[in-house]
Amino acid sequence: MTATTIERDLLATLEPMTTRGRLWVGSLLTVCALAFVAWTAQLRYGLRVTDMRNYVSWGMYMTNFVFFIGISHAGTLISAILRVTDAGWRRPITRMAEAITVIALLIGASMVIIDMGRPDRLLNLVLHGRLQSPILWDVVSVTTYLSGSFLYLYVAMIPDMPVLAAFARERGRSPRLVRFYEILSLGYRESPAHRRLLARALGAMAVIIIPVAVSVHTVVSWVFGMTLRPGWHSTIFGPYFVIGAIFSGTAAIITAMVLFRRAYHLERYLLLEHFHKLGKILLALALLYAYFTLSEYLTAWYGGVGTDSRLLELLAGAGPVGAAFWLWAVFGLFVPIGLLLFPSHRSLGAIMTASVLINVGMWVKRYLIIVPTLQTTFIPAQAAGINPHYFPSLVEIAITLGAIAAFLLFFTLFSRLFPILSIWETVEDAGDSERIAVPAPVVPSARRRVLTAPVATVALLLAGGMWTLAPWTVARAQHATHAAAPASAAPAAPAAPAAPAAPAAVQLELTRVTEDGQEMLLARVTQNGQPVEGATVAFAVARTFGTMALGEDQTLADGTVAVEYPHGLPGDARGNLTVSAAIRSPLSLAGAPVRVTIAGVAHAPVLPVEVPRALWSSRAPLAVVGTIGFLLLCVWTTYGFVVVQLTALFHLSKEN
Repeated sequence: MTATTIERDLLATLEPMTTRGRLWVGSLLTVCALAFVAWTAQLRYGLRVTDMRNYVSWGMYMTNFVFFIGISHAGTLISAILRVTDAGWRRPITRMAEAITVIALLIGASMVIIDMGRPDRLLNLVLHGRLQSPILWDVVSVTTYLSGSFLYLYVAMIPDMPVLAAFARERGRSPRLVRFYEILSLGYRESPAHRRLLARALGAMAVIIIPVAVSVHTVVSWVFGMTLRPGWHSTIFGPYFVIGAIFSGTAAIITAMVLFRRAYHLERYLLLEHFHKLGKILLALALLYAYFTLSEYLTAWYGGVGTDSRLLELLAGAGPVGAAFWLWAVFGLFVPIGLLLFPSHRSLGAIMTASVLINVGMWVKRYLIIVPTLQTTFIPAQAAGINPHYFPSLVEIAITLGAIAAFLLFFTLFSRLFPILSIWETVEDAGDSERIAVPAPVVPSARRRVLTAPVATVALLLAGGMWTLAPWTVARAQHATHAAAPASAAPAAPAAPAAPAAPAAVQLELTRVTEDGQEMLLARVTQNGQPVEGATVAFAVARTFGTMALGEDQTLADGTVAVEYPHGLPGDARGNLTVSAAIRSPLSLAGAPVRVTIAGVAHAPVLPVEVPRALWSSRAPLAVVGTIGFLLLCVWTTYGFVVVQLTALFHLSKEN
């Protein structure tokens, strides 16, 4: 096959959809719409519309989270490992794996928001977050991985962008679509200098994304493994989850390859050789996962701990949980191993059947990891006449089906916007010396130079990392605007000077008092030494990322107003809180807030052995904090190196 033939065949996948394709997209949109209606009902009535209760507080949502996050990591690992080892047969597979990574990661992360029940409270993590909180560091790690996944997918697609721009122009597509491809191309052309810069960026991303993916999914496993619950508190959970992620992800890649091979008639590019090699990898992962499963359950059974024994009895029993466990073991593990074990019977149909069974089975396995453990308490609830049970409600089932439909929909739309097989890598795989004719890049006009390619590239990198800071920035900007509003709101004559923010005669005092045995924050407003009645005073307390309102009220006849002292809030290392009060109205009295540092309640010194084991506690081990901080610095430095290479590529294209 020549390069021209490959280009023509792969670009043919971007032709307008057939009637069958439109029906497929329409059905997926219908399922997503039903899921949105179910989520709207959950937002309105709360999590009571689910079957999650006090005992089983995690269900299908967290199962979906672990499942999709696992698929996302495996897609990156398969692509990056094959690229680092320079496996030539990888080239028709890499883009599919990289797309699975990004789409599955987006779907998986949304499951956490849905499981919260109150997504509006997610903003509190940014406004009132503390560096000692592991949740904040989870956001940092997931944001790091999401940014890297987007960047890795984008860098590998750059050589195809000029071809796509020319194709869209020839077919008379929208000028915006042509411009979109041109911006993403960064002016790339087939030249040794451009290829060298791209190889540096792609090689750096392939190397760094492997430890990032492994570490993030290990953190997901620690959410369970570092909890003192039967079946979860295990040192093997880290590698167990990582192997399970690669296992399910490889099966997902095979399933996607079969579907796209048939839908787009890619039999000449997705060969049986590719399926056979992935089938061997899938077999090795299946045997490895079976070993980890046996080691996990055999160790728990042999230990004979009461709670572990009750959990194993539930899993291996005759009830619904036991039936689900044995169905998974037979059809989700041993049957796929049998289908993949004998080379003479390893046909495309057998490999596809094995991958589908593994995909379904691994979702069931994640469900069996979460729900039965929550049903098995240390003190048997049955002794109190309580039988913890869980079966997903219609709302949970609808949202789960919507998540799967959204994953398939985004994957389908991605394949309609970009070739699902990498054109430039497929040409390399064919060993053809002919270069794809790449048109000269179009230099943006003077009016369009505001949106240059480096800006778009940097936006791709920072979109994942900066979203966590955006609400805080907006909040601080609104706070600054509100504080300055009284000075600029009052109109003044042209010749008169601007009115001061607060008259010098107005005084605001803030103290901590005890009234009727209850501690209060007391503010007193006076003007010219006389108490001011009816003035609105707002109280707040300083947090790590801004301030948190404590309430507001109007002053009494003696000029005082009080709110309850915030006892439940942690202070700084010495237990101190910085509280503030500001006059909101009337505007003539408003001014800058008064801040007072109040000593917290003295606590008895805690013995070192009683300090909770938390990585980000007030006495966190500096070696651990320094190591993790250094690793994050290395990752983001690598991302920066990739951006520098892409920026150099863009400037080189402008010079030429």
